[in-house]
Amino acid sequence: MALQEQILSKNAGLVILNTYIPTLLERLQLITIDQFVTPTAQEKAVFCLQYLATGLTDTEEIFLPLNKILCGLPLTTPLHNTAITLTDTEQQLIESLFQAVIGHWPAIGSTSIEGFRGNWLVRDGKLQENEERWEMTVEKRAYDLLLNQSPFSFSILKFPWMPKPLHVTWSY
Repeated sequence: MALQEQILSKNAGLVILNTYIPTLLERLQLITIDQFVTPTAQEKAVFCLQYLATGLTDTEEIFLPLNKILCGLPLTTPLHNTAITLTDTEQQLIESLFQAVIGHWPAIGSTSIEGFRGNWLVRDGKLQENEERWEMTVEKRAYDLLLNQSPFSFSILKFPWMPKPLHVTWSY
């Protein structure tokens, strides 16, 4: 089967955080035993990932294709909301995730959470689906050379709730 048309993602850098995503979703009580507790929890996870990437709690669905893929939702599944409300505890949990990520990647120094989001997470990517997998190519930036010194692996992502793996091409 030929590749379908490309779908734009504005938060392609989220793949850097893939090793942290299951733990985050579990601590937010959205998953248990490798599955979402409810369809509502699955939808909330889509928006939690967007908050993780951008710091925004309100986002139009057109900007969420990667989030849907990472949460195992078909792109055609409509979301019932365009925003979430996070408790202070949930926001602190997400902030602690950033502290862990930044702490485990000495090459980026003591960057701020907003700096990390802007430099690494808010990034254009092009998604394509074929029969066996999703493929995404991430926009290259000059400082991507620092990815050579990152402790993260993100070339293939496959969470238990995803029907297809996501293969990532990020040239650096």
